[in-house]
Amino acid sequence: MGNDRFADMLQGNIVAVFFYHAIPNVLGMLAISSAGIVDGVFVGNYIGDNALASINIIMPVFSLLMGVAIMFAVGGTVRCGKYIGESKREAANAVFSKTLITVSLLTLVLSALGILALDQVVALLGADKTLAPLVSEYLFVLLLLLFFLPVSLTLSFFVRVDGQPLLAAVAIVSAAFVNVFFDWLFVAEWGMGLQGAALATGLANIASFLVLLLHFFSGKSALKFSLKQKDWGEMTKVAYNGISEFANQLSAAIVILVFNWVMISRFGVEGVAAFTIMHYLFFSEQIIVYGFSDALQPIVSTNYGARKPERIKGFLWLASICVMVVGVSLIALLLLIPEQLAGLFLDNGTKATLSITLAFISLSWPAFLWNGFNVVFSAYFTAIHKPLPSAFVAFSRTLVFPLLFVAVLPIFFGDNGIFVSFSIAEFITFLLVLFFFSFMRPEKVVREAL
Repeated sequence: MGNDRFADMLQGNIVAVFFYHAIPNVLGMLAISSAGIVDGVFVGNYIGDNALASINIIMPVFSLLMGVAIMFAVGGTVRCGKYIGESKREAANAVFSKTLITVSLLTLVLSALGILALDQVVALLGADKTLAPLVSEYLFVLLLLLFFLPVSLTLSFFVRVDGQPLLAAVAIVSAAFVNVFFDWLFVAEWGMGLQGAALATGLANIASFLVLLLHFFSGKSALKFSLKQKDWGEMTKVAYNGISEFANQLSAAIVILVFNWVMISRFGVEGVAAFTIMHYLFFSEQIIVYGFSDALQPIVSTNYGARKPERIKGFLWLASICVMVVGVSLIALLLLIPEQLAGLFLDNGTKATLSITLAFISLSWPAFLWNGFNVVFSAYFTAIHKPLPSAFVAFSRTLVFPLLFVAVLPIFFGDNGIFVSFSIAEFITFLLVLFFFSFMRPEKVVREAL
């Protein structure tokens, strides 16, 4: 790539520019995915089913806190990218600074509230007497060190829009290696249980934070941070533009909470453990898909600011092809080696958990045909400053349709209705995506912005 990182986004070869941003991002996301799966493997194999279920019980809290951060991070970087495309560098610096300050303060407040109301939060999550002590143990340590995750995530988004996707990937890979090492040390070697797993996650986030912080103190950053800011009302616009990302996380929190209740009421703790394994498999695909969509957003927003619809179209189709390949690849693995995939987490598990997991896999795999497209086009809508359709897509695929189908389908199809609900939700959302895109093609939205 050339010396002018922003000129490359606007003028460079579309394939080269896309993969220059996407490959480091996807590799970083692969590292996160691998570390997350390894985390589950250590917990499932060295601690057991109950511990694995406990991790999934706390996911709604994690998703909600992350949703606030991602809303501002995505909304801020999209706005920042547009300013860069319009050559408004001071405005880009201001939105970077205000976004980072806002995320930092909100994270500290929400983490403190979570720690102070820990028992109430655990009860609200639906943990039974068996899981409640494990959930409290894991969640307390996670909240103590949570500050570094949303802040480092925000920094990584701005590092990418600053034209340094490789550094963002280095930070993510560093965190993944730290997480895996300390999982092995704390969980496998020292037998620290869920406290050890949570501590390993916290140390990994600190490592990522330090790597990213160096970029902004090294003098290499085109974006400059300053505490002295005005026009804080802009944060409302940032949050509005990132609302679809918050919708994704909030919806995930609610859906996981509801599914945990459904699974534990129908199948007991083994059902929650099976859902946790399915969540890990789903996460492994989604995190790669988000690697492509996150790389797409700053490129599209910068080209949108520069009014270049043909380039936007090229980047969008490249991202779509990539996520289709990812989805089909995972489907092949789920159909060919489902027992081996489930068995990764169940050396210390039960046959009941394995049986439920295989039933889940057998009816959930079609979701991966559509969900990549849904994520990419939701990111596209956000990047062209169309947050409402983006939020509508996000809420549909991660909240409205899953809850609707998990409530209705079991009435007619029993337990199979639970397992197939995600697949149907993603397909109906895909139809909505096609409808919205027919009105928001690149050439049309750029023409309207002139």
